[in-house]
Amino acid sequence: MQRTVFLFLTMVFVCLYCAVTAILAAPLKADKFKHADKNRDGVIDAKELKLEKSWESSRIARHGKAKVNTPLEAKYDADADGWLEDSEAREMLKDRYEPVKTGGKAKVDSAIEQAYDVNNDGVLDADEAERMKEEIQ
Repeated sequence: MQRTVFLFLTMVFVCLYCAVTAILAAPLKADKFKHADKNRDGVIDAKELKLEKSWESSRIARHGKAKVNTPLEAKYDADADGWLEDSEAREMLKDRYEPVKTGGKAKVDSAIEQAYDVNNDGVLDADEAERMKEEIQ
């Protein structure tokens, strides 16, 4: 009986946690959308998307570091502080860019690469990869 009550209370807690998290996350998405929609027409066009990506990149750059999110990124975290400094990120991107031969399409799988995915399709096309290459050299 006690185990059943415990399981029930655990499930209720998990459901409440998920609901509260979803409710709290909704305004954050709305704020991000409002920030990106410069002309307030309810649509984010290509120019606004590019500006938002640029703003996000500069915000990350202001901190001079990017959080380590994957085992691959951790491999380049020389001082093991959980953050990639500019030099560490550049080294990782140089190493990653060279061997990739994907016919102009490389899957985005890190937060750093996501900053260069201008059209936000989850794939770095040739133009996006070229922009990334220019900035890391």
